[in-house]
Amino acid sequence: MKKTVFLCVGGDARQIYMSRKLAQYGRVYTYRIYDHSPDVTALGSLGEAEEKADVLVLPIMSGGGLEIPCQRGGVADCRELAPYLRKNAIVTGGRLGTELIEYFSALGFEVADYFKREELVIKNCIPTAEGALQLAMQELATTVFGSRTLIIGYGRVAKATAALFKAAGSDVTCTARKLSALAEAENSGFKAFHLNELFGHIGRYDLIINTAPSMILDEAMLNAVSKDTIIIDLASKPGGVDFEAAARLNKRAIQALSLPGKVAPITAGEIIAQTVKNIINERGVKNVT
Repeated sequence: MKKTVFLCVGGDARQIYMSRKLAQYGRVYTYRIYDHSPDVTALGSLGEAEEKADVLVLPIMSGGGLEIPCQRGGVADCRELAPYLRKNAIVTGGRLGTELIEYFSALGFEVADYFKREELVIKNCIPTAEGALQLAMQELATTVFGSRTLIIGYGRVAKATAALFKAAGSDVTCTARKLSALAEAENSGFKAFHLNELFGHIGRYDLIINTAPSMILDEAMLNAVSKDTIIIDLASKPGGVDFEAAARLNKRAIQALSLPGKVAPITAGEIIAQTVKNIINERGVKNVT
């Protein structure tokens, strides 16, 4: 059986390790990914590819257009890639915008956003939580052990983060809107209170970690935060912190985006590769084993 041919384009260090992992499942061409691994074929130009690709793998996108973020700065353009894809090829990437999806769909390609896949979201929680712990250790003037941590939200990332900080010896409290989430947090051994009570509690913590993807820490709320508190926002853009207000108030707030790629690029890349493999197998294009 002919091997699946992958064309992997752009991105950060995650794409390097993703490409190497995909090489276990087929032939991999990389473009604008700076890696000298013998397992992949690095292209100086797209015309160097010896065959068209069955699967185009894009990175996690930073905007809503057709530009692909690349290592060492700069961008690639999606429109230059289509001629190097086979008919009915799969196009996959993370956080794909409407314009990109419509562009490739109009050309007859199937488009799948791997960042919306449950298995990737769940597996990414661990490197995200570890990245938050690493940031806390760097920024705190004290140890995490014995610190007081407030986690806003109680979804997958919050649960992993709460468990890790508790294991590191922090006194962890969780706040959320859903009563079921608060009950689950308490059953897991954490203190918990309703988000409506946040203003009365927020000044008590050494660390505040936001996972809610909506504005929670506005100027009024930030004004009640202790001057020595470290705020780490793990939510996707625009996040849940008014960073301009934080700067005006001299509050220490960190927008911690893409932590898996920064703190654990090998793990994060292999998670993406496994998810791409799952997408291919589900669509029956080829049995990637």
